[in-house]
Amino acid sequence: MYSNEFKNIIENARIAKGNFQRKLAKLSGISINTLNDIINGKIKKVDVDSLKKIAETLGLSLTNLLKVAGYDEFLDY
Repeated sequence: MYSNEFKNIIENARIAKGNFQRKLAKLSGISINTLNDIINGKIKKVDVDSLKKIAETLGLSLTNLLKVAGYDEFLDY
């Protein structure tokens, strides 16, 4: 799943909102360690619930985030 595009989307949105990773973790309800692992590709298949929380917190399109996270094959149904 991991790609630079995925990391860039999250990091750019986070910075644009003025959030540090710790603040994003708190606002999204994801632990800082898990969020860091997601952003840095240590978690290869991020669960949809976590992606939804990140998308909502950062004002991102869940559909686009799902695509870059490797769920694009499921979005066509």
